[in-house]
Amino acid sequence: MGVKVLKPLTAVDPTTVGDFRLVGRLGHGSMGLVYLGYRSTRPVAVKVVRPQLAEDDYFRRRFAQELEAIRRVGGFHTAALVDADPMAATPWIATQYINAPSLLELLEQHGAVSELGAWWLAAGLADALMHVHSVHLLHRDLKPANVLVASDGIRVIDFGISHVSGSTGLTTASAALGTLAYMAPEQAADSRRASEAADVYSLGATLVHAATGHVPFHAHLAMQRTLDIEPDLAGLPPGLVDLVTHALAFDAEDRPTPQSVLETAMGHLLDFGVPTDAQAYPPLPAAFLAEVLERQATPLEITPELVAPVSLTEPVTPPSFVAPQRAEPDPEPDRWAARWRSRIEGRRSDYGG
Repeated sequence: MGVKVLKPLTAVDPTTVGDFRLVGRLGHGSMGLVYLGYRSTRPVAVKVVRPQLAEDDYFRRRFAQELEAIRRVGGFHTAALVDADPMAATPWIATQYINAPSLLELLEQHGAVSELGAWWLAAGLADALMHVHSVHLLHRDLKPANVLVASDGIRVIDFGISHVSGSTGLTTASAALGTLAYMAPEQAADSRRASEAADVYSLGATLVHAATGHVPFHAHLAMQRTLDIEPDLAGLPPGLVDLVTHALAFDAEDRPTPQSVLETAMGHLLDFGVPTDAQAYPPLPAAFLAEVLERQATPLEITPELVAPVSLTEPVTPPSFVAPQRAEPDPEPDRWAARWRSRIEGRRSDYGG
């Protein structure tokens, strides 16, 4: 367990972008570098197009499309937009900085989540996709590396290859944009064929990785992912098999909708006895939750003139949560749970949505 280390700026990195002072590197995306920056006392993530791409009209259009996607999706399920300048000599986007580990980081450090944790992730991811699709977006690269796990829920990030409805389209039939291990076969064949069902496919693949510790497919070429092959579900809890196999159906029309996934996941969470009448910590394994809480409580980088140092005098200990296995329904269920149960009843096998 440990807090993510901020990499120092190098001699070739800018020290300011727009009104933001940059203090270090957070990482890199498909089109540029991401920095930690400040304009006031609140940290932001500043994504800057690589200099060699800034003169390329194609990448400028891609960057503008990503900006439009972030604007549309808002800040509840992802990092909120703070500022941007797509017309600058080197275009940039500043978004809310969320001090949380990615799902991939947690899986690599601590192994697979429990079945209960997987249902929690399924509910959060389905909820996020419902919102993304409602504003006429496709993510097209949903995977553990693009899912941040915070104490109040997940955030889906990196809309760099998302598709904005109504755009002129920046992909070609030969371009399989996305990550092969999580990619729907029709998207691997032609990125222009990606649909909401392709995002659901990626959700299913992400759940496999989360619940087993390994990816469902191994491929080096896009052509390998266009084949109708069985996913590797070794180690997947039996309770998740039905949902996952439907989400990973070869034919897009056979996959569930995000709404169906959400209702199925919520039904299982209610059956597990997850509290629904108040904000609760995620029902994740103790090691996962401790990592999330430590990251949240510890600043990534202390800047004395801007941020008051935070000292953890006590080790971060996650609150205990012991979920009863298939607990009996509360004799007086809260209204929220009752509403969900009434919507879910009779729909658990309705994977058509």
